[in-house]
Amino acid sequence: MIFLPRWLDDELHGRGWVLAAVMLSALLFFGWLVWVRWSQPTDAVRPARVETALPQPVPLALPAAAEAVVAPASASPVVLPACPHQHVDITGADGLLQRGCLSATRTRQSGSVRSYVAQAEGVSNWHLTVDAAGGQVISVRLRQAAIGTSPERLYVCDDTACQGASLAAPDANGARALSLDDTRLQALPPGQRWRRPLPGAKRSPPAAGTAAGEVRPVVSLKATLSAQPDRNDAALACAGRGVTIVNSQGAVIDFCALGGAGFEVPDDGPMHFAFRDLEGRALAVAVGSDGTIDGVTLGALSCRGTRCGGVSMSVRGDTDNPSAERSFSFSGTTLYEAGPSGRPGATLNGGVTMPSQE
Repeated sequence: MIFLPRWLDDELHGRGWVLAAVMLSALLFFGWLVWVRWSQPTDAVRPARVETALPQPVPLALPAAAEAVVAPASASPVVLPACPHQHVDITGADGLLQRGCLSATRTRQSGSVRSYVAQAEGVSNWHLTVDAAGGQVISVRLRQAAIGTSPERLYVCDDTACQGASLAAPDANGARALSLDDTRLQALPPGQRWRRPLPGAKRSPPAAGTAAGEVRPVVSLKATLSAQPDRNDAALACAGRGVTIVNSQGAVIDFCALGGAGFEVPDDGPMHFAFRDLEGRALAVAVGSDGTIDGVTLGALSCRGTRCGGVSMSVRGDTDNPSAERSFSFSGTTLYEAGPSGRPGATLNGGVTMPSQE
């Protein structure tokens, strides 16, 4: 038997119900744990805690210093900058490709030669000029303006050497396209001045001090330029009357007669009044001795007799005088192709005036 002090024995008797409640709670909790453990099937899958590693930040690569990179032949094409108006792609002898941004095309006329000029635009320093006569390209010039200590450079081709250069016929709005398809230009030697070749003239020999066999740097050009219709340019629009020609493809051509090219009085038969424009086109009207229109010819297209409808003539002065001023008007006059088919080739509207030849 265990004897406790009286004060402790009294204390335990006073709180016995508390100890009993604590012991009962512990017994119930232990029983619940045993029931949970043995009530689950043996093959139950216990949840496992998976530790997920946090993603590690990728080190930021600092940009390396810019340097020229020559891409191998098998690499992707070089991405060239976009230009707001037009551009020319230039390939040097070393294969390096660069793009020069160009302004809208301006047209200048000097005699029978028409020059299409596109100036450098933006950061570009390339200027392109294409000369044409009679609808054919006779020269191409590419000028690189001087920058810093680098001098100005001029690349040219003349006449038949301008392979791949072409001037298209006017479209339905009168605009024209100039195309350069791998057109090769040679650098002009330093100190040598370039002279535009005359239409149809032979190519001039190398200048003094330039060896005939000298190898000069060559560039290849690719470009498609657009030239606005003549009627939109005050310097090219007809000063007086003109003829609007619409061909079978729908192209609109402005014919400015430049005052007339003269007339021919044969021994017998109709008189021929000829007109030429800046492009070298020739328009001829045949007039019979009785003042009627016998025929109209424009290049390879023509009409004869009653097929020349819509043509009229007025004379200022003596009608029997071939030198008197004559005006010809066209109102839907149709010209036909040569050959058995005789299909319509163009329609004329407007008028031309042959000044007095006295």
